Amino acid sequence: MAKKEWWEGFFRGSWVQFQKSMDEPGRVKPAADFLEGLLELRSRARILDAPCGEGRLARELARRGHRLTGLDITPAFLREARRKARQEGLEIDWRQGDMRRPPGRARFDLAVCWWGSFGYFSDEQNLRHVQATAASLKPGGAFVLDLPSAETIFPAFLKRWWADQGGVLVLNENRYDTASGRMETDWTFIREGRRSRAHSSIRIYSRKEMEDLFRQAGFGSFRVFGSIEGEPFELDSRRLVFAAFKP
Repeated sequence: MAKKEWWEGFFRGSWVQFQKSMDEPGRVKPAADFLEGLLELRSRARILDAPCGEGRLARELARRGHRLTGLDITPAFLREARRKARQEGLEIDWRQGDMRRPPGRARFDLAVCWWGSFGYFSDEQNLRHVQATAASLKPGGAFVLDLPSAETIFPAFLKRWWADQGGVLVLNENRYDTASGRMETDWTFIREGRRSRAHSSIRIYSRKEMEDLFRQAGFGSFRVFGSIEGEPFELDSRRLVFAAFKP
């Protein structure tokens, strides 16, 4: 096997093992409880999960009787999402594609973008993402996001941290670019004494910047929390949980 192929296989193995640790019920069920309670979701609500990754949140919401569409650009994630859904007998509409082009217009009651999956693009393209999601929602629908923000990160900014996730040691090295407002992160995964690496770049918005962006996209009102337990959003909150409502 070529060295490149070996490392790609090792990285996928580390990433899959890391993802399994994220699939625990204790991480997923509270998020679904929060969404159902916040929006008083009726059974059979139409929900878009984008990007859905391996579908952990989509599957939990489908178990509760909702009609899910999971959208992601990565084929490997979708293969795993389909496999897990088949094992449980869940009917979910899995789509491969860009979350800036969600399927259908005025179709969904709720769109979710969870676990820090917002801000991958430029400001212009992030706006396009929000506008496209707004167009996919029915009147009165909601777009709910869980993400880091300036207020959650900078009071205790860590240039480096590590954690053990499901047998994978994850090292995270951060650099904030003040000119672009982006967090540049180098990830190192260590499994069985061997390493693989990845890089991510994400735009870090403040609460006000998020509200300004979503108003540009046509959303009319907002509810903001510091956690999925419904805590008020303050400087040094754990997360920005941001709910935007379409008129």
